[in-house]
Amino acid sequence: MEYVLEEIRKAYLNHLLVNIYLVSGDIFYTGYIDRYNEHEVLVKTYESTAMADGFVAIKLFSIESIEHKSEDLDRIEEKMVVVENDNLLQFSPKPVHFASKINLFQQILIQSYLDKQMMLIQENDSEKFYTGIIKKVNNDGIEFLVINKFKLSDNYSKNFAFSNIRLIEFQGRELETMSKVIDKVTPSDSIAHTAKSINHIIEMLTHSFDQQSFIEVNARYNHNYFYVGKVIMINEDSIILKVVDMAGQFGGYVLMRMLAIDSVTINTDYLKIMQLMVQNNIKQKIERQPVLNADRQFDITENNLLLLLNQSLSMKHLIRLQLKNGNVFLGYPSLITNEYIKFNLLDETRTFFINDKEIPVNDIAEIGFDYIQAYLDERRLKLNGDL
Repeated sequence: MEYVLEEIRKAYLNHLLVNIYLVSGDIFYTGYIDRYNEHEVLVKTYESTAMADGFVAIKLFSIESIEHKSEDLDRIEEKMVVVENDNLLQFSPKPVHFASKINLFQQILIQSYLDKQMMLIQENDSEKFYTGIIKKVNNDGIEFLVINKFKLSDNYSKNFAFSNIRLIEFQGRELETMSKVIDKVTPSDSIAHTAKSINHIIEMLTHSFDQQSFIEVNARYNHNYFYVGKVIMINEDSIILKVVDMAGQFGGYVLMRMLAIDSVTINTDYLKIMQLMVQNNIKQKIERQPVLNADRQFDITENNLLLLLNQSLSMKHLIRLQLKNGNVFLGYPSLITNEYIKFNLLDETRTFFINDKEIPVNDIAEIGFDYIQAYLDERRLKLNGDL
């Protein structure tokens, strides 16, 4: 722990951007040290987009290592320049005024209780995270309402001792937005409905298109991923979804072939929460990044897949390809035919291109485009002269 404390001290004094790796799980945090003591550290965190994402407080015994020099951190710092230069919207956290020397965790928990903030908590010796709101602060701990945003009827109360909490996330983009709407949501009276057969999938997608209602679309070729949004184009071959991200902001578009859709779901608690978050962001005028076009329209008679590929080729706009074999590539085409494309794809570190990979057009299941991560990588690469 002496090593960890020394690395924290060095990062704090030199205002270094760091990656903090935990002793368990695959999660790490990127940010700047805000304050610390011999047992706790508070970090102002950033998303992979290099935009502010609240704070995380961590007990030092939970930290495996601290990295302050890497290609990943270089990319984040390059994106920070783009974020600043392009005046992108940031959910900058409110300033905190905690005493650093002792009981940092208790101060955070009490302030979050007073502010009615949603937060994320992890116990000692556990990899499980609990999301919710503090309902009561006792002498030795808290009473916490654990919120299941996917099924609100499963919410329950759980007591945490101060001494048994090793990590707290708060004031993040999703948590702050959800804090503003969660009291307005009750468990859904209507029954959630999931369609798995293709005819029912098409019916529900068409209804979402006609009503411009939110829908959840689960991907066939990436079972760990689903989209929330509105269908803005549907034909026999594919759909285009206007995506909403986890904080209710515009998340770009995705074209999905019909065969790439595993299932669709409507009438869920989560969709109700997302709708309220979107409405809150519209009211606050923060529903989209100013550099993104959230008003695109598409013709149902077009071959939109080839249209998007050609637009990417001509403008060197980065797009994300999801292939049927599970591979995902970010890049742009260098050649397009009716049977195959040649694709210049970014390597895993997103620092250089692997040119002219041949991909059959029929192997493309999804195209993600006009989303903030692709925009930032594109701008970063162009500023560096790599695109």
